[in-house]
Amino acid sequence: MDSRARIVAEAMRLFGEQGYTKTTIAEIERAAGLSPGSGALYRHFRSKEELLAEGVRSKIAENAGLLATLSDTAGAAALTPRQRLALLARAGLRRLGQERDLNRIVVRDLAAFPALLQDVREGEMHRIHSAVAQWLRTQSDAQDRDWDALAVALVGSLSHFWLLQDVFGTHPSGLDEDRFVDAFVDLAEQLVYRSGS
Repeated sequence: MDSRARIVAEAMRLFGEQGYTKTTIAEIERAAGLSPGSGALYRHFRSKEELLAEGVRSKIAENAGLLATLSDTAGAAALTPRQRLALLARAGLRRLGQERDLNRIVVRDLAAFPALLQDVREGEMHRIHSAVAQWLRTQSDAQDRDWDALAVALVGSLSHFWLLQDVFGTHPSGLDEDRFVDAFVDLAEQLVYRSGS
């Protein structure tokens, strides 16, 4: 990993752990293996805000894993509907975990950076919701569903479960991931695969 990539990775980790405003340039330099307080970071980035923008945009570009799962129609065809829904749930939770720092930054810091918030809205959130809605459409012959709204509800359920787990260390209800996924599949199966209203 080159110096620029190391700086971005360490900055995103620190921003995720302690917040953008509480993270100093010297801390980022130290974590990236540069001399703290030397200003070496400024050889790569003009400001901490530019570094944040690079980090956020690079994380958005990495969402290929979940999108690949959603587009793997050949692999999904061999699975039962319940298995496909469980795969969706676990892929979504895995993606949220992989993007832990970005998720924390979005929730805690990005209101102060409207352009970056818009990038996340369009490049991450809208893209994921659209891909899930399209995936749901391929799962059912039903024509009476609002697949876009259903995608938002299902993704929101996964996101909320993951977020509370992240905040508290375990979900405050005591529910573990396996039980949550089972319940998610039970609910989603009724909504996705049931015949017309």
